[in-house]
Amino acid sequence: MSTGAEIIVASFFEHKIERLYVYPGGTIAPILDAAVARGMPIITPRNEQGAGYAALAAAKITGHPQVVMVTSGPGVTNLVTVVADAYFDSVPLVVITGQVGLADMRGNRPVRQRGFQEVDTCAILRPVSKAQFLVRDTAELPDILSNAFNIAASGRPGPVVVDLPMPVQRASVPDLPSTLLTSADATIAPDELDVMQVIQWLKVSERPVIIAGQGVLLAGAQNELRQFAERAGIPVSQSLMALGAFPTNSPLALGFHGHTGNQYAGMAIQNADLVLVLGSRLDIRQTGSQVADFVPNGRIVRVDLDATEITHSRVRSDLSIEADVRATLILLNTKIAEMEFGGFCHWREQINQWRLQFPLQYLATGALKPQYVIEVANRLAQREKVICVSGVGSHQQWAARHFDFDYPARRWLTSGGHGTMGFDLPVAMGAQIVSPDALVICIVGDGSLQMNIQELATIVELALPVKIIVINNHRLGIVSQFQQLNWQSDPTCGKKWNPDFAAIASAYGIKEYSVRDWSEVESVLAAALDFPGPALINCIVDDEENVSPMLMGGKRMDQMWPYCT
Repeated sequence: MSTGAEIIVASFFEHKIERLYVYPGGTIAPILDAAVARGMPIITPRNEQGAGYAALAAAKITGHPQVVMVTSGPGVTNLVTVVADAYFDSVPLVVITGQVGLADMRGNRPVRQRGFQEVDTCAILRPVSKAQFLVRDTAELPDILSNAFNIAASGRPGPVVVDLPMPVQRASVPDLPSTLLTSADATIAPDELDVMQVIQWLKVSERPVIIAGQGVLLAGAQNELRQFAERAGIPVSQSLMALGAFPTNSPLALGFHGHTGNQYAGMAIQNADLVLVLGSRLDIRQTGSQVADFVPNGRIVRVDLDATEITHSRVRSDLSIEADVRATLILLNTKIAEMEFGGFCHWREQINQWRLQFPLQYLATGALKPQYVIEVANRLAQREKVICVSGVGSHQQWAARHFDFDYPARRWLTSGGHGTMGFDLPVAMGAQIVSPDALVICIVGDGSLQMNIQELATIVELALPVKIIVINNHRLGIVSQFQQLNWQSDPTCGKKWNPDFAAIASAYGIKEYSVRDWSEVESVLAAALDFPGPALINCIVDDEENVSPMLMGGKRMDQMWPYCT
């Protein structure tokens, strides 16, 4: 005989879960007790978001579903943001939530609540998860848990919710045979005729561009992408989430494109005669709002595993290939192996002219500029394995622009579709847990840091050598900039009072540094990055520096402000 809690923990071991990310509470206590009895390591951050984002980071780094577990009621509602982040950015999580007894659940009764700390977990999380299971019978647990892990990892990954009433965890049932399922989907291969059509268009193309999305990384197709782009000599632009799928310091790399990307990437895409889109959903931040003018004089080819993204695309597609990105690139590489390419020299010369015309620049005078801090950190971070994490805001855009990425040696973790402040610190924590040999750099704004600043305690408790670079401009920068551009004031976002972040780090027992002068940056960052434990660098930067250029509403890809006239 086994209790439901014991069955749950046994399933974790069967699915090769190495640790649990938990914020405790009464309605998951039986599972915690069973996990401790089996010797399962448990990570307990200071908030449900901390636990969830640490699990999210581990899932992104390993590519394997991770388990985050919270109690009912506020435990669930505190985790909603993490689940949404995982859903929109395709991260495999198994979300275990405690629940009150079945008899205490509201159900269809016309009352607000029946049990203490009761919420309708499945209903709340349904819009932001792949599947939801409310377990009513302990005997159902083996099948439901195997399905949950399988669904989370298969196809386009994402979170799956398993809601567990207390009686289900406590009840005993005869030992049941394992129903372990694997998530090894049959790879969706491309139609060879479609691939031959792409090659025919490539043969007559003079101005091709590849847009690489996160689907390249999810498919493990970064090597095939590099082989294809370098063999044919095609410039590569990347979505914000995909940075590193192609080395950002390659001569063929255009950085990232769109709202806060590089203008020369936007110029190349807008003027291309063939755009091959690989695993990218082309959301509004990538294409701008003028979708009718997106690639106006060229063909667009979409390759995506998720058919719904193609069916409901915001932009036109001249050829849509519903297939695995890696399988498609393998076939493309096979077909072009014997082809001769001229390297599109004239096209690349034109792009290089745009690089000179539209550089990412800033005035290296006056108050310390955030871009310079990030450039120095990038130059000093020459290690075998680097993971750069950012939150959401101006610092995110500067990090994406001025830090080099080359997956898997130099990885980039940020919040894309959900755009969540507070993502940074707990994700850096989770990344360091599963990558103890990596240099983990957390580039965080002063506003985003304070969303989950309590996780400094977890970092110290676990002795995680995370390096935290605070871009402190006393401003919620990206929204402040938006307010100033549209209403000439930033009443809620500008001139924010901040505590002394270095003093706070010291209070937590973290090595702290402060820098505000250009001349100090190199030596301070070098010392911090070489320090063997966790370190925080409070960088007081120019509070008037904006993200520039920017793609404004109603403008085409080649009309970023302030470059456009």
